[in-house]
Amino acid sequence: MPPVSPHPILLPAAPPAELLARLEFGREAGGGGERFRFPLQLLGGSPAEDWLGGAGAETLPAEHGLQLRRSGDYLFGLLSLPESQTVDMERAGYLAYGRLLQLLRERGYPHPLRLWNYFHEVTGGDGDEERYRRFCVGRFEAIATPGFERQLPAATVIGSFVPGLQIGFLAGRQPGLPVENPRQVSAYRYPREYSPRAPSFARATLLGRLLLVSGTASVVGHATQHPYDAPAQLRETVANLHALLAHARQQHFAGEPALQWQSRALRLYVRDAAQAPALQAQAEALLGTPLPLSVLHGEICRRDLEVEIEGVFEAT
Repeated sequence: MPPVSPHPILLPAAPPAELLARLEFGREAGGGGERFRFPLQLLGGSPAEDWLGGAGAETLPAEHGLQLRRSGDYLFGLLSLPESQTVDMERAGYLAYGRLLQLLRERGYPHPLRLWNYFHEVTGGDGDEERYRRFCVGRFEAIATPGFERQLPAATVIGSFVPGLQIGFLAGRQPGLPVENPRQVSAYRYPREYSPRAPSFARATLLGRLLLVSGTASVVGHATQHPYDAPAQLRETVANLHALLAHARQQHFAGEPALQWQSRALRLYVRDAAQAPALQAQAEALLGTPLPLSVLHGEICRRDLEVEIEGVFEAT
């Protein structure tokens, strides 16, 4: 087992903590055991994230297109579909999420806490035939039950430059608490103009003293701000992060006036790889040089968006 990084993400669990998953980035194939490889080119910053759970970490037998590992009250997995099964993204999203939810119930981890969805050509197609919109429809149809919006986890959708669909997931025996952002319309309430079915995720999930923050972009209300202007969008995105953190603090930690949010991991997704060094420096200046920060080449799910940030913050 590889040594744990100096800045791991420690999930709420009884000690001793053990390595649940090491999340790595790179377009080449890899992974296995505790190593989960996401199909995104690393442009700068940290090459991996270490997530720690409770004692008894073990790798579960691999299934077709599925890698699993559990530790205490948590299950981490990566579900991969080949390109041949992602021509119809509505069907791909429906089948993948149907399989995922069934798996979590059967394994005894029925509560999705954090999801990452990566697939190629995310904005390919016009109007309602756009691949991202079709994926939103399929995902919705797979997960929609009465009141499901109140139980949605944090999530990210980013276009990769590798064919196929990869869904990474963290699930637990107990649910987290969804958190929304007062600067933004909840994604599941987006108007019809964005998709036949609204995106199905919460802006963040609170898990103990950890806040798992969804992919966050330069969107106020439901409208894109500063179209195609990456530096201005990054400033707006950071404003959204600060608003979310302030709201979570007010909702759940109002009795702790000295509380501070410390970043435990951040991912900066950049559409234009040539802008990555400047955007990394800007992000570090705006966010106080978070450790670790991974800068990744990815396509944001709106054509006029250039950057997106997600992360994990701890209340200290």
